[in-house]
Amino acid sequence: MPQPIAPLNLGQDPVRKCFRHFLMPAITGMVIKSLYIVADIMFIGHSMGEQGLAAINLVLPYFSFMFAIAMMIGVGGAAVMSIRFGEGNKEEGQKLFQQALTLVTLVMVSLTLVTMIWADEIIMAFGARGDLAPMAKDYVIALTWFAAPYAIGWVLSNFVRNDGNPSLVMKAMIASATLNVFLDWLFMMVFHWGMFGAGLATGLAQLAMAGVQLLHFRGGSANLKLRFAWLRMREIKLILMTGLPTLFMEASVGIVILASNWILLSLGGALYLSVYTVVLNCMWLLGLLVYGVCQAVQPLVSFNHGARQHHRILETLNLGLVLIVILCAGFATVVVLFPGQVVSAFVANPSPEMIELGRWAMRLYGFAAIPMGINILMMTVYQSTARAKASSLLSLLRSLVFPVAGLLLLPLAIDNTFVWANVLIADLLVLQSSVFLLRNYRSRLKKEMLTRQDAIVPLTPAI
Repeated sequence: MPQPIAPLNLGQDPVRKCFRHFLMPAITGMVIKSLYIVADIMFIGHSMGEQGLAAINLVLPYFSFMFAIAMMIGVGGAAVMSIRFGEGNKEEGQKLFQQALTLVTLVMVSLTLVTMIWADEIIMAFGARGDLAPMAKDYVIALTWFAAPYAIGWVLSNFVRNDGNPSLVMKAMIASATLNVFLDWLFMMVFHWGMFGAGLATGLAQLAMAGVQLLHFRGGSANLKLRFAWLRMREIKLILMTGLPTLFMEASVGIVILASNWILLSLGGALYLSVYTVVLNCMWLLGLLVYGVCQAVQPLVSFNHGARQHHRILETLNLGLVLIVILCAGFATVVVLFPGQVVSAFVANPSPEMIELGRWAMRLYGFAAIPMGINILMMTVYQSTARAKASSLLSLLRSLVFPVAGLLLLPLAIDNTFVWANVLIADLLVLQSSVFLLRNYRSRLKKEMLTRQDAIVPLTPAI
């Protein structure tokens, strides 16, 4: 039987205590998830070589589009649910959970059928040709069978965490990551199932993650009840509008990867694409850690926004900002000082050309770490307070508009090798908007606090 969940009052308990309550499970889960992403890529790189890395990178955009929908529903629904809980309206929060669960199930079952029927056409549309085509198809078919439980597990993780049980989400991630690494080794290194084995390992691991999280609904302390419901447009619209920035961000990642694949192949062939696969996965590792911090920030900000406890929002924002800067600075230090060693860890016997290009690309991506972290935090804060327009604007600029413009313009304006600077330039440009919005948001909250004579906590200097 699951242990009783200790009650936590997000509106009255010390902010640091509440932050740690959500942070430790979230960051631990993300560290575990990042480790199995590294293991995934390493198993593919060491068993299938550069061809395997190229094949998986070609189909990643498709799954980015697919699971961006699930993330939109999960993040949007959980954020609005937390606001309703903060307002004291738990019945409305339960309805939002039921709507989100029903919607993601219907959408992902439909996408599974579409993918199975038109798998060949899909992989060709994403650029898989020749020897890469059968490898890409094997991976797509294997993982698509588990698309629905994969998406449901993601949605559940947002709601279960915000329902006061982040430790269970952490345990689910640990179980999933451990199983994924073991199955990668078994299917690829022992059974030699190739890309099909890689997709199957990931799918089974995500099924396990969803299964563990279902234990939350057996406990009497859960506010949420696991039920489906007829879709209602009012709730669906609210969920989708709140989660729209997440859709933009995640779908934009897929578009940028797709555009990058095409452009990098034309500029430098397989060498550029293999280096891109490595640096992209390194940035994903950092992104997961940043999202772990943001997952601790989001329920606190949403709840206290609903409860109009502005001083608690400011303290939460300060804690998240400091921790994200520390994490990003540590990541940047490693990849800037030891880029060659990082590249060598992902591929068996990399060529000297790959090491040299990898050093250049890795350092440029490393310098983008701190701006990226601050930008993601600001998108989370605005999304958590149902300010979808500001969050969507930042997300579109950072994840789509500036990166694609950089891919197209930098090689023409400077040199082919400067195409690797597009992420750094994009995040630096968006950082200006993030700093402006951060200052305005802090100022507005302080004014409202003074008007309502709320208690004021010590604040760190505005950046």
